[in-house]
Amino acid sequence: MRWTLNHEESLTILSTTYNSLISILKFIEKKEDSFGKLALLQEIDQIKDRDFKIGIEILKSQSDVKDCSHSKLTEILINYYSLMYLKKLHFRLKYTIEDCRIVELNFMFKGLTKLPIAISYLLNLRILSLRYNQITEIPEWISNLHYLESLNLNINNINNLPKTLGSLQRLKELTLWKNELQELPSSISSLKSLRTLNLRLNQLYMLPEEFGNLKNLEELNLHDNKLTNLPISFSSLKSLKKLNLSWNLLTTLSKPITELTSLKLLDLERNELSSVSPSIDSLTSLEIMNLCDNKLESIPETIGKLKNLKILNISRNKLRKIPETLQSLEGLEELYLSENNFEIIPHFLKKMEDRGVRILI
Repeated sequence: MRWTLNHEESLTILSTTYNSLISILKFIEKKEDSFGKLALLQEIDQIKDRDFKIGIEILKSQSDVKDCSHSKLTEILINYYSLMYLKKLHFRLKYTIEDCRIVELNFMFKGLTKLPIAISYLLNLRILSLRYNQITEIPEWISNLHYLESLNLNINNINNLPKTLGSLQRLKELTLWKNELQELPSSISSLKSLRTLNLRLNQLYMLPEEFGNLKNLEELNLHDNKLTNLPISFSSLKSLKKLNLSWNLLTTLSKPITELTSLKLLDLERNELSSVSPSIDSLTSLEIMNLCDNKLESIPETIGKLKNLKILNISRNKLRKIPETLQSLEGLEELYLSENNFEIIPHFLKKMEDRGVRILI
C-alpha cells in the first residue's frame, strides 16, 4: 500500500489505499499489542521524507522510540501517509512539518470543490489556507482540528458555514472574503480566541445576536455586504481596533458603534447614513474615520473631542456646513471635504491649513 501511494496514478485506487491505511493504523492503535507496535516501528523505519526523518531523529535523541505509545507512533504514520496522499493529488503542495506532524497546509489555486478528507486526520494543524478555489461548503469535521489558529477560505463559493465551526477554540484568524455567505451560524460567536475576522464581499444581511461574544476580536472587515443594522451585542466588542463597514446599507451610525472605545479605524464609506450620533465623542481612541459617500447633512459638534483623530473623510455627502470644533482636532493631518453642498468655505480651514493639516475641498 505504501508503494501504491508513491506510484499509483488512479485517484480511485489512491483514495481506497489511503483510507485502508488509516483504518489499519486506527485498528493497531486501538488494539495496543506488541505485534502492532513492531509493525508501526518497522513502517516508521521505512519513511524516506527528509522532514519526517529529521523529526524521528530528534525523537530518538530524546528517548527510545520503542518506548513511544501506540498512539504517538500511529500519529506519525497518519501524518506521513496523509502527506504522501495529498502530495500525490495536488502538485506542488505547500506544507510545514514540525516534530513529525503537519502544522501548515496551503491549497491555493488547487481547483478544490471540497476539503480533502485527509485534512480531518491532521489533528495538529495550526494553519490551513484554501483560498482561490471553488469550495462550496465546509464539512462538519472541521471541528476535529482543535489546534487550528488560522483558517483562510478567501475567494471560494461558500454559501453556509457549519455549526461545528464554533468548536475551534484556538482559532485566531478567520478570513472568508469573496464568498456567497448570506448569514452566519450563531456558533461563530463561540470563537473566544478570534482576533481577526474578514467577511468582506459576501451577501450578509444580518449578524447573529450573539456576535458581541467575540470579546477578543481586534479587526473586523464587513466591506461590501448588505447589512442594514447591527445587533445590540455589537457594543461588547471592546477589543475591536479596526472596523470596516463600508459599502453596506446602514442608515445611522448606531449606538453600539459609539461604545467601541478601543477603535482606531472606522470605515463607513458608501452606506445610507443620514446622521451621526453626538455620542461619537466616546470613540476617544479613533485615529481614522471615513464617512465618505453617504447622505449626511450635518456633523455633530462633539466630533471636536476626538483628540487622537488623524484622518477624517466626510467628502461626497450633503453637508452645507461643518462644525467649528474641527479646529480642536490638534492631531488632525488630513481632512477630506469635496463634493458637498457648502455655500461658503469655512474661514477656519485656513487656520487649520496653516498649522499643517492637508485639506481637500
